[in-house]
Amino acid sequence: MLQDERKIVFVKKGSSAWRSGVKVGDIVLSVNGHRVDDRLDFLFATKDESDIELEIERDGKILSVHLKANNGDFGIEIAPLKIRRCTNRCVFCFVDQMPPGLRSSLYVKDEDFRFSFLEGSYITMTNLTERDWERIIRQRMSPLYISVHSTDEEVRKKLLGKNNVPPIMAQLERLANGGVNFHAQIVVVPGYNDGTVLEKTVSDLLSFGDALLSLAVVPVGLTKHRDRLPPLKPVNSELAKGIVDWHYEVRDLNDTARRTLQLADEFFLLAECDIPQESYYNGYPQYENGVGMVRYFIERARSWGKDNFPDLSGIKLAVVTGRLFAPIFESIALERLESLTGAKISVLAPVNSLFGASVTVANLLPAIDVVRAIKSLAGKPDAVLIPPRIMSSDGLSLEDWTLEVLEREIDSKVIVAPEDVSELGSILTRELSVG
Repeated sequence: MLQDERKIVFVKKGSSAWRSGVKVGDIVLSVNGHRVDDRLDFLFATKDESDIELEIERDGKILSVHLKANNGDFGIEIAPLKIRRCTNRCVFCFVDQMPPGLRSSLYVKDEDFRFSFLEGSYITMTNLTERDWERIIRQRMSPLYISVHSTDEEVRKKLLGKNNVPPIMAQLERLANGGVNFHAQIVVVPGYNDGTVLEKTVSDLLSFGDALLSLAVVPVGLTKHRDRLPPLKPVNSELAKGIVDWHYEVRDLNDTARRTLQLADEFFLLAECDIPQESYYNGYPQYENGVGMVRYFIERARSWGKDNFPDLSGIKLAVVTGRLFAPIFESIALERLESLTGAKISVLAPVNSLFGASVTVANLLPAIDVVRAIKSLAGKPDAVLIPPRIMSSDGLSLEDWTLEVLEREIDSKVIVAPEDVSELGSILTRELSVG
């Protein structure tokens, strides 16, 4: 694996590397004397450098070449990073709760500090070697995204499903002392890390002050596919209300909490509490964690104006969303959107047939549920608006359907909603304007 991640997979013709005889398949050993383990190492080693001494291995021989950059480019590309797989057996792992037959990427359990730094994926830090730690500190891989869940070590071991778990507080202290800041998350699993365990975990994390960039508390996600898995309870409305009230008390008393501590939208919706104002989210650092998506929608929808939308009089538009968000859309956007466009809009919030009724978020709806929802209508719509992440970045649904397949199944035009709802008018103009 190590050699694969150091292998040169491309040499640009005419570059310094090409002229020096560097070849595809050569293994990069070091840059200016600094050991290279992968593409990220190479990028760190060559950053801000105009010329380098590159040590490579070819057919068992060690070669040294001097390379000069052309506009920051040395003319070689290192193999893509291979994701390090997770070896935890978390009692609440969502991957373990998925049925077979979905797109292959959904079954990847990653636990890779490099992707945490590059892409914001959450890690538990249970697989870090001493060399990994030295590299994180030396290269100042900040920020990292850390799944804490509990600072009570016995509780954390139960949650992660393994006993050889390094003490999380000591690990976080090492990050902070090394100048590496972090975002943290706590997945609340009732009966495991709620109540006093949650309170202590939050208190412990707040002690890191400025090193803690944000702290999200999110409810456990449970599907109907939990055969042979530990029995777990979902977060109910009573628990959600208690957590909402408690977290506001903490925020009122602690400056770090006021800056960092945020609850996932689902807590407020389950508790039937008001969604916080935009200032609460402090720039939405935990948006990808379902923290602030509702407020973000509300604020961006306020920018809608008549000039932003096409005249869609006579058009029947179906909007498919999750059961959790449907009441928000109907109360905030439905009447206004109909007024701005002239379209007749139906809002559909199907029960998730793939994961079960307890999974109510829009982006986890399978394409087949969109089809069933549309076919339940009395008349066929002219167009269907679906949530932005029902389709992956590769354009595939959970079942590996393309947008074209979905359109064929429902016999209507399908439009993927923009992540930023302020852009909805331009999307509808492009997709539905006539003449």
